[in-house]
Amino acid sequence: MLAMLFAIGNTHKANQLARKEPDMTFEDLPLFRSSDPTTSRDGAKHVMIRRTGQLAKLLLCYADSQIGMTDEEAGIRTGMASIGTGYWKRCSDLRRLGLIEYTGTTRLTSAGTPAMVCTVTAYGIAEARRLRQEAI
Repeated sequence: MLAMLFAIGNTHKANQLARKEPDMTFEDLPLFRSSDPTTSRDGAKHVMIRRTGQLAKLLLCYADSQIGMTDEEAGIRTGMASIGTGYWKRCSDLRRLGLIEYTGTTRLTSAGTPAMVCTVTAYGIAEARRLRQEAI
């Protein structure tokens, strides 16, 4: 795929795919939007530790999936969907970090709307392996 992207002149995308590590880390992700109210900004100070745990839990779930998942499927499989954690934001963070990526396919959500299917990247697999080794 990389060779094909280089051949058609899409070197920016090819370079992104060839990159082994993302430019961001978990700590680089914003905890709130500039448009969020003061209560969200204050609450964000208390979220970082749990948030990293959610990212790790979702990444390990994606790493265990053979066919990829939608954000909703990942939220359900990790149990985060039933407790209202905002799992879809953490899935977006995983995409932004380059740990999971859109496969180009969609599946229907429980509401019947198409949702993108994502799969773990090579960097995501390495990070999941590291997380599992840390747990030992």
